[in-house]
Parts: sequence; structure tokens; C-alpha cells
Amino acid sequence: MTVFMDASFLIALFNQGDEFYPKAKKIVQNLEVKATRFVTSNIVLAETVNLLFRLKGTNTAKKFLQVFKRSGIEEIFVDREIFDKAYRLLFTQKTKRGLNLFDCLHLATMKILEIKTILSFDEAFKKEKVEVIGA
Repeated sequence: MTVFMDASFLIALFNQGDEFYPKAKKIVQNLEVKATRFVTSNIVLAETVNLLFRLKGTNTAKKFLQVFKRSGIEEIFVDREIFDKAYRLLFTQKTKRGLNLFDCLHLATMKILEIKTILSFDEAFKKEKVEVIGA
């Protein structure tokens, strides 16, 4: 099984002070038993580093990046095909209160890689045709 990890999940997983840390850790431990492949994108990684930098400062963001690089989580690099698909997802929504561009990028990445499960604490993904673990 392959799962996609979004920024909300990565922040919780790598930050013991996060309210969702215990839940994120337990989810990963349960999935590791099933030999799960953990995947994220360079967009998620950039989003996570930026958020940690803004909220917690340089040291926390650097530490996260170092730990992530040793984690074994596979980093997929988003290409033009994924961006084009994400823009289509974004612009075909019926409301501005739907998914943001980053969420659309994550869904487009998942669709192209045929990943059907996302690890996220973002409720917005529950409205999509993917399995959401966490939210």
C-alpha cells in the first residue's frame, strides 16, 4: 500500500508538541506493520518547511528538514503535468471555499501516481474521492 502525506500530517508527525502528534505517530506505526510506502511531494515539503519557519523559526525548520531527509519518506518532484492537472482541479470547483492550490497539487500528484490514500488532518480532503486517514 502507498500513502501520500500532506503538510498537516508531516508537521504533526515531526513535532511532539503538536496536538495531533500522538495520533500521527500511531497511524504511522500501524501502517509500517503493513509495509506501507510513504510518499510526499517537494511541494508538501516546501509548504511544511515554510510553515515551520514562520511559526517556530529557523532552527525548527532546519531540524525538520534534516530529520525528514533521513526518514525514508519518498519525495516526488512535481512536474508540469501535475501542475496542469492541479490548475484544472482548482478552476473547476463550484466554490472558492473548496480546495486551495496546494491541496489540488496534492490530489493531482496522487491521481497521476495512482495513490488512493492520504494522511492528513485537513478536513477538506474528506470531500474528495480518496481515503483520508487522520482527519
